[in-house]
Amino acid sequence: MTDVVELKPLDKSALTVRRLRVLIGTGVVFVVLVAAVLLLLTLPDTPTSLWIGPALVVVVGAAAWWWEGVEYSRWAWRLTPDLFEVRRGVVFRRVNLVPRSRIQNVTTKAGPLQRRFGVLTLAVHTAGTRTKSVEILDIGAGHAEEIRRQLGLA
Repeated sequence: MTDVVELKPLDKSALTVRRLRVLIGTGVVFVVLVAAVLLLLTLPDTPTSLWIGPALVVVVGAAAWWWEGVEYSRWAWRLTPDLFEVRRGVVFRRVNLVPRSRIQNVTTKAGPLQRRFGVLTLAVHTAGTRTKSVEILDIGAGHAEEIRRQLGLA
């Protein structure tokens, strides 16, 4: 009887990082639009309906905040004796199955926000397959190290 390896979700800190990206992006666009509206309002005969732009940014930002939570819940991965599997996607579900025998290298990268919250982007590079690499965005650094260790690439 073989042991079934359960799919592992991303750490909670991944959701924090993803939502902070949305918050930062929305905040930057909001500030730029508010500055533009205030500048345009100094001109004569400028309609006050220009405030729709910043309001729309807030609505889109709130929708993106919610969407990140939904997308985050759809990411899962597992490493079995035979393969590395990554599942993701909300509307279009994607399942990447990489045979362990085809894995050549594992790389990681992390931006400042990822480093602050202990997550990174892990890329598993393959040889002789249609998909050259499979990435897991915002995986916990401990899980990334576990994958590297189990693959003998640490």
